[in-house]
Amino acid sequence: MPSVIKRSFSYCAIFPKDYNIEKVELIKLWLAQGYIRPKENKELEMIGEEYFDYLAARSFFQEFEREHTEGLVVRCKMHDIVHDFAQYPTKNECLSIEANGHPLSLINNSVEKVRHSMLKLGYDSFPDSIFSAKKLPSFLIHSTNKDLISPVLPVLFDQLTCLRTLKITGISGEKRYFRIIVEIPKEIKKLIHLRFLKLVWLDIEELPETCCELFNLQTLEVLDCRSFRRLPQGFGKLVNLRNLSEFIVSRSGGCKLEDLRQLKHLRGSLKIQGLGNVRDADEAKSAELEKKKNLLDLVLSFDGGQRIEALQPPPNIESLRIEYHYIGISGWPSWIVSLNKLKKLVLYQFYLCDTMPPLGKLPFLEILEIRGNWNVKRVGDEFLGVGSGDHLHGIGTSSSVIAFPKLKQVLFYNICHWEEWDFGKGDSITIMPQLKKLEFERCTELKSVPEQLLRSTTLEELSIVECPILVERYKKYTGQDWSLVSHIPSIKIGGYYG
Repeated sequence: MPSVIKRSFSYCAIFPKDYNIEKVELIKLWLAQGYIRPKENKELEMIGEEYFDYLAARSFFQEFEREHTEGLVVRCKMHDIVHDFAQYPTKNECLSIEANGHPLSLINNSVEKVRHSMLKLGYDSFPDSIFSAKKLPSFLIHSTNKDLISPVLPVLFDQLTCLRTLKITGISGEKRYFRIIVEIPKEIKKLIHLRFLKLVWLDIEELPETCCELFNLQTLEVLDCRSFRRLPQGFGKLVNLRNLSEFIVSRSGGCKLEDLRQLKHLRGSLKIQGLGNVRDADEAKSAELEKKKNLLDLVLSFDGGQRIEALQPPPNIESLRIEYHYIGISGWPSWIVSLNKLKKLVLYQFYLCDTMPPLGKLPFLEILEIRGNWNVKRVGDEFLGVGSGDHLHGIGTSSSVIAFPKLKQVLFYNICHWEEWDFGKGDSITIMPQLKKLEFERCTELKSVPEQLLRSTTLEELSIVECPILVERYKKYTGQDWSLVSHIPSIKIGGYYG
């Protein structure tokens, strides 16, 4: 095994046995520790993928959990014997410790040698001996008791100043009546070497302004912290950030959209919230969102405002969600049909829009979800992108043009005014030739679905729920158009599979 990969493999001993290891997070942890060796013209995260694939191909990982669309690995585990093998060469430098009614002699006896640790706390006292590990670069904490962890955070930040990685996870699910950490202390600024900070299931509302002094930070993720609503002023100082879970635009006192311009290395996924606080188009353009070419997954969340036209995503974007949490806007942005690498698109709550955007032009779109209270009553050829002299991506003459050439899954949800769906030029255009899954829910006024879609031999799943007219029309055996859908392998009509 190459030495650079061996070191990354040994790091995996930080996780307890039978632990679900998240692939993307593991690569970020390797990156934070400096284990990934740069190669010319390759992103560090891509090199980390190669390390993971090397280990996976040799069965160092097992029980892979894959995502549904492309089958990419999301999580995995290590066999107990492999875990012991990973831990052996580190000589207890990587330890996972569960302090839940058990003696902590292991910590007390070897703490000076520990370099990477995951600590799971129940209701026991916090093991103060951990503060003796002055050179500890990785500390992952899972706590279910706020009275244990909150008081020690200032001391932790003061003593463990060599930390490169810090993850704090509270309690999740139905037990969230516990308030696990309501504030991140300002002493966090002492962690000057910190590169990875992940906060999960906490009750924090904001991050302290001293976070803006963590100039080496590469990853900042705040996940499932439902009270979280503010990033500090001066957030743009974190110029080395590569991974950011969400960027929140504040009306006053917090960070502004223009701070995003300084974060030139952002990649992967990003959610931008509070876009209703953007003052004008100039401020929206100041973010230079279109220049962040390594962003692949983007969410734009509006709670007011009309600035979407000035927020053009980067050209390489593969997944986009646009959501409005107010009455919405009357049109869609013109740039939406220029996203030629887009694979997934979710449009939510375009309440005032009375026509569908010409999405048939998108050559690689595979998943489309249209949700919320649109004002659409009729969908026609404009949806395909052939209205008013438009041209589709296709080959040969107009008779061989394809609309939605790669589309596999479509969901229409809660479009309550929608009555008609008809393709006037359907006979001369191939529409959705790879469609596998078609879903309608709460489209209460929709009368029918185009026959070309229903007769498709690629269609494997049809779902019609809370759409009374469609349910009656395509009901098993008795519906007037049951014969159009009876060949589909999986059919759910009115809440029941046929």
